[in-house]
Amino acid sequence: MRKFLLSLMVLVLAATSSFGQADSLGIKKEGDKYFVIHKVASGQTLYSLARRYGTSVTEIKAKNAELVNDLKVGQTINIPYGKPMGQPEIPAKSSAQANKNHTVAAGETLFSISQKYGVDVNQIKKLNGLSSNALAVGQTLKIAVATKAAEVTTQVATSTEKPIEKPVEKPKTIDSTQETTGQVTSSIEEIAKETYNGSPFNEIVEEGQAELIIEDESSTKFLALHKTAKVGTVIKVKNRMNNLTVYVRVVGEIPNTADNENILIKLNKRAYDQLKALDNRFLVELSYFQ
Repeated sequence: MRKFLLSLMVLVLAATSSFGQADSLGIKKEGDKYFVIHKVASGQTLYSLARRYGTSVTEIKAKNAELVNDLKVGQTINIPYGKPMGQPEIPAKSSAQANKNHTVAAGETLFSISQKYGVDVNQIKKLNGLSSNALAVGQTLKIAVATKAAEVTTQVATSTEKPIEKPVEKPKTIDSTQETTGQVTSSIEEIAKETYNGSPFNEIVEEGQAELIIEDESSTKFLALHKTAKVGTVIKVKNRMNNLTVYVRVVGEIPNTADNENILIKLNKRAYDQLKALDNRFLVELSYFQ
């Protein structure tokens, strides 16, 4: 009994603290399985919830017979918790650092270089005495990188289930033969650099229908309307039919009408053509940070 209470307490902390979301209402146990009592928030999908709690869409539907159609905001469901019991691994601080020289290539920015080495933009600027974000091709920068690291793992309970590891998907490089490729990649990095304020981002993954925006005059930029994402947000859109991707910038909110009820994102003609969609409405997967 004592071991069960300890395991349950750890699971509650893992489900609430690590996610940091108020939509996880509690934990319950049925037999040897644990379930998170979750209240559906705006913009959430079965796919995103399955990834978040380490389970699958099939298992969520099997537990919630009422999920005949899509999720509804405010709906309460039970989600199987598929992650291992215990506290997460805590990486120790690096014991030493060394400076690595990096030569700036065409199209690179301080933000893209910081992401490559896993360091902060301000750290690079301070180490190199930079007063602005401007870089020159061929410029040499000093980058402070860790030379030795150790991981310390603390476990208060064990589980026979194997952890579900989420692969870190790196942004795909747009083919250099495509038109305005350099401009698209550069603008994405510049937007991220301007909006980054040192606070951690939360990745949001959604799945749903996209629709073509009927425009009077076509734009040369990749633009979109979204239901919940903030204006200025850069979203990676993947066509589920052919796995082609494009990065778009949110310029407005989708009107709340009956015609748009099942539409997750609206794309302008430039982005639509890039995805080579066959219909005005098609299935997409979105990922972005807020």
